[in-house]
Amino acid sequence: MIGLRNILIHEYFGIDEQIIWEIVSQDFRETKPLIENILVKVKND
Repeated sequence: MIGLRNILIHEYFGIDEQIIWEIVSQDFRETKPLIENILVKVKND
């Protein structure tokens, strides 16, 4: 997903929404539990 940031920042008009959706929908499933754990830890601190 780090590479995705560079594409979004530098390829303003060359972005394929379908490709972005596929990347986000696949990668987010994997990273969502990690994000949730971080939020729980931050809330408890």
